[in-house]
Amino acid sequence: MSTDSVLTLKLPEGYTFSDLKVRRCDDDAIDLDMDLVKLICQINGLNFDKVLQNPGPVVTSILTVWYKSHLAQGGAPDALMEELKSQGPRLN
Repeated sequence: MSTDSVLTLKLPEGYTFSDLKVRRCDDDAIDLDMDLVKLICQINGLNFDKVLQNPGPVVTSILTVWYKSHLAQGGAPDALMEELKSQGPRLN
């Protein structure tokens, strides 16, 4: 799988990783602020309606890129993200 799109993903200014409000739902799915995902789609020229049809790849890219950036800037580890990282490519 090419990671070019991951490497060029633009993140919105003025927001932090915690603004995504990533959480695990009762059914073991991942929930996050979709308004912020929509903004990220707009910034990156992605069709949000198409992303909603298959959100896994885009959401995984957003979480991966933003979390790496968050950690690189000295942000505290996030328990859920660390758990997801240890599970491997399972986000969808």
